[in-house]
Amino acid sequence: MKSAVKLCILCTVCLLSLHDASAQLRPITAARPLPQSVVYEEDEEQEDTLQGLSFGLNLGSYFANAQTANIYNGSGPFAEDVNAAAGVRWYSIPERIGIDGPFAMSNDIREIQNFYNTQTYTFPFDYAPTNMRYNPAMYVGLNIKWNFNRYAALLMNLNACRLKAVGQFTMQLPPNSQTAQNNVGPTLLSVAGEEQRFNLNLGYRQGWMMGDYSNFFVQVGGSMLGTKWMRNYVLVADRQFDLITSGFVAGQTPMSAVPNTGVGFGAFVETGVEFWVGKYSFDIGLGFSREKVIINTYEQNVTNKWLQATFNI
Repeated sequence: MKSAVKLCILCTVCLLSLHDASAQLRPITAARPLPQSVVYEEDEEQEDTLQGLSFGLNLGSYFANAQTANIYNGSGPFAEDVNAAAGVRWYSIPERIGIDGPFAMSNDIREIQNFYNTQTYTFPFDYAPTNMRYNPAMYVGLNIKWNFNRYAALLMNLNACRLKAVGQFTMQLPPNSQTAQNNVGPTLLSVAGEEQRFNLNLGYRQGWMMGDYSNFFVQVGGSMLGTKWMRNYVLVADRQFDLITSGFVAGQTPMSAVPNTGVGFGAFVETGVEFWVGKYSFDIGLGFSREKVIINTYEQNVTNKWLQATFNI
């Protein structure tokens, strides 16, 4: 009987000891790290929040290729009228302000003669500049993306800018008056052209992680470039004289043509760095496009570039 009692007491002690040991082991088991598959699932859920449509504002600088700037150097004219019905042509500088050109009887010529105190002036054979350049222009537009995840997206960029091409031409002023202080022989004067452009880019964007909050990206696709000439003029005798105008008719005000837009197509590539703050992003990129520039009857394939920042929401 005593042996049976001792055996029961010993079994009870063993059971209590096992219970206490299992209770002490439970916190250690709970502190084990999650399986790697669970961590991956959480990362995928975090990236999935970056899917969908996003909008952004583009702001930067546009650098137009200088090859198309020489169309505004005043060496014209074009073979065809800009507006045949209105008699509007794109004149050369000697035609527009020369003393033996179509405007020889206009007040414009008399103003130039009075300003320089001379009855005659000429233009040398190489009067027109061959190194016209576009000034850098502000580049503003809209960015739309369909994000597959943080790194891949389809995109559309629509940007616009206003360009000005500048140069200097030569006019020869003979020193035929001893009192004319403005007569200085060969004189460099300004010639300029103004145009508007819009650029539509459609393409694909691929990024690679640089850090927790930044990506390196490359985007490529097709490009459409619209070019609208606005003005072409010279600055002579402290006055602007338009080279795109109607012919001189005594007693009539010169007419101007409504600018038209030429549309060309090509391709683009852009690369840069993107930074993330939650679901919002900011990126800065350098882009190049190769497309056809069409100005009136002039066409040429050139490479243009831009540097821009994009703010996405």
